[in-house]
Amino acid sequence: MQLPDQTVARLQRLPCLHPGTRVQFRLPDASDFYVLVSQQEGGSAAVSHHGEAENPALVLEMSNATLGAILDGRLSARHAFLLGDIRYTGDRDLAAALADLFPAA
Repeated sequence: MQLPDQTVARLQRLPCLHPGTRVQFRLPDASDFYVLVSQQEGGSAAVSHHGEAENPALVLEMSNATLGAILDGRLSARHAFLLGDIRYTGDRDLAAALADLFPAA
């Protein structure tokens, strides 16, 4: 799975991100992927990659169905976290900032 372009574009502008930041998505019922933010000419870029990231700043674990519902705007990322549908380890500020990237239900 890949994040929608508009989500990736908003991710690039997060003030808490630094070039080289890796956010790992663990989806037990689908393929894991990670987003790598890198410095490019004219700003930063965020690109999704399949597999496991080395030393991610944040690891988000959820079902593929939960991620799909969040990306479609049917479920709030904050609500999913409060329900226990999303678990995270790593950078707490980054986790909070990411919740604001997704459409609210």
